[in-house]
Amino acid sequence: MARGQDRAYGVLRQRLVGGHYPPGFHLREEPLAQEFGLSRTPVRAALKRLVEDGLATADAGHGIHVAEWSEADIEETFRLRMLLEPHATERAVERGGDALVERLDASNRTMALAIEQGDGEAISVIQKTNKEFHRTLLDFSGSPRLRAILETMIDMPIVVRSFFIYSASELSQSLHHHQDITFAARVGDGELGRRAMQLHLRMSYARVMRHRGSWRRIAAADGA
Repeated sequence: MARGQDRAYGVLRQRLVGGHYPPGFHLREEPLAQEFGLSRTPVRAALKRLVEDGLATADAGHGIHVAEWSEADIEETFRLRMLLEPHATERAVERGGDALVERLDASNRTMALAIEQGDGEAISVIQKTNKEFHRTLLDFSGSPRLRAILETMIDMPIVVRSFFIYSASELSQSLHHHQDITFAARVGDGELGRRAMQLHLRMSYARVMRHRGSWRRIAAADGA
């Protein structure tokens, strides 16, 4: 059952992050079980995991529905990050020194190894490592206000889970951006760090929206 549950969870998670289903769409156990060739029990367990991820919501008596993440929500989240996170990065790079470089380098090594590994478990490692990279910059920014505002955005499910729809080349490009930010920290160039983070976030936003557009076309073709 665990293998079937993992398969259903993996497919559904990618669909939800990719925008295959519209916000509020009712995820019904029976048709999903038929689609995956499973009983309802592993599908029910997979849906529960999606609720725990914040990608779906469970309402007593009303079933499980796709979380209300509209295109406008995603755009607003990324635009706010593009306004604030480059500033936090500039502050961190200017004051972080060797301690910051050491932590960012360690993060980059972990991500590079996971990308090389390239399996489902590796994506979870990449997702976690990416979050730690961004949180490290917030920690070293020396601004509790910036950290309080941006931590919530970095941890938003639709942002965190976006790595599950990236290609291998896109993951490598994301790592390259992290390495550029790390280089800026190594030479203490705050302006370079700010610009590198701006590019990184703009590219991330473009990737997410491109993939969501592809998923919407698939959904339309399938009549979902």
